[in-house]
Amino acid sequence: MPQTQLPLREKKYATQKLKILDAFDEKLKTKSLADISVKEIAAELEISEMTFFNYFGSKKEVLIYFIELWSLEMQIHIEGKEPIESIYLIFEETAKTIEKNPNLFMEIVSAMALSGVAKKDISITKAERILRFGMDVPYSEGGFFDIIVPLLAQIESSKKSLERVYLALFNTCFAMPLAMKDPRFGSLKERYFEQLEFILKGYQS
Repeated sequence: MPQTQLPLREKKYATQKLKILDAFDEKLKTKSLADISVKEIAAELEISEMTFFNYFGSKKEVLIYFIELWSLEMQIHIEGKEPIESIYLIFEETAKTIEKNPNLFMEIVSAMALSGVAKKDISITKAERILRFGMDVPYSEGGFFDIIVPLLAQIESSKKSLERVYLALFNTCFAMPLAMKDPRFGSLKERYFEQLEFILKGYQS
């Protein structure tokens, strides 16, 4: 369904919700989540604070929304791809996202470490999918675990081995970027791929 065929009310709702996300994304390039107030976001978008809370219950829910969109985007990227190729693609696209806004990633990791970032009544509507990705694709809930584990299961049937490799990939995905400020670090994609080769080499044989 093209954007022009979306019901006006649904399109307006989706547009505003994505604008709020993008405003937070931009602010997080230079400020921490704690230093960003709902009031300043509302003022920038020329909406009331009450309007913000019609879309998100808290600032943390904006992070959850970002993760949900990331999950959908990763599923789009790997559609029709082989498992190993899919894993490399996920890490490549994640590296691009993190390098665009490292602070946003740090806030997500911080939220995960402190209290988790479990889904809380956040869904992605058809209008949001079309406006964000230019297409309507089936939305599947889930995060890193729900995307990676099915891919690993296609390669290896041993549950014990799968769990070890998943944990190694999880640690790589979320811990590796923490070293990005080191001037010797180089490209996140290159660092990711180095680790993927090491982790998956034995798993594929």
